[in-house]
Amino acid sequence: MSHSCIQRNRPAKSSISALFAAAGLLALTSCAEEGSSSHLADWLGVDVLGMIASSDAVGKICLVILLVFSIVTWGIIIYKFFHLQSAVRQTNRFVNECMAGSGNLEDAYKNTAAYPDSPLAQILREGYLELEIEDWYKLGYQLSNEQRVDVAKAGVERVFERTISNEMTHLESQLIFLAVASNVCPFIGLFGTVWGIMSTFQGLGIEGSATLSVLAPGIATALITTVAGLAAAIPASVMYNYFTAKVQVLTSRMDSFALELSNIIQKQLLKHEV
Repeated sequence: MSHSCIQRNRPAKSSISALFAAAGLLALTSCAEEGSSSHLADWLGVDVLGMIASSDAVGKICLVILLVFSIVTWGIIIYKFFHLQSAVRQTNRFVNECMAGSGNLEDAYKNTAAYPDSPLAQILREGYLELEIEDWYKLGYQLSNEQRVDVAKAGVERVFERTISNEMTHLESQLIFLAVASNVCPFIGLFGTVWGIMSTFQGLGIEGSATLSVLAPGIATALITTVAGLAAAIPASVMYNYFTAKVQVLTSRMDSFALELSNIIQKQLLKHEV
């Protein structure tokens, strides 16, 4: 038996994010080539834009990929931060309102519409719909009162399991990208590092002298891609673990709430109040 699910907005995914990243990198390179990065170099102590400009084609490709990863990562971090904050805030308000209410399931159900991001509200909503709207366990079956209670309880528990699974999927949505970024970006940076070192040694072999003009492109590629890989991976790794901990707390609250609600429904069924 299925119920209509609450529609939630998803963050729009731009198909031209790579073009924006490439344009941004080209702009940085242009600024570096024009010598406008002196103030940034003075502030950081390292001429980052100059290193980007000195990188070879492979290094710049690695930087574009890492920039795309970084842009998408920060977009997901911002979205999930507000999403999980809203889920926690609405859950706390919903629980407080239920505790301050009359204890009637119908009243609690009417309040669930005000908390679309609360997973606990969705659990109560789906459980109430299973019992009241469909009314399947009361009519059309030759069952004793005890059997009806057992059948209704089993049906509600299945609905709870399904709802918890759906809410967990929604809460964990897009976190997989953070996990991928935290694992892949350092290797992309490492690839650029190895490529830069290879280019440096090849230049030494061809020129036969360790001049700055020979060493600069390979060294710049090796260093800047390593930094870019870490800069993209560290925020993704930290926030993935932070969001995962938040989701685990909400999952624990969902399990506890479902058990408590199941007991309340069973008692009200025995009293014929549902």
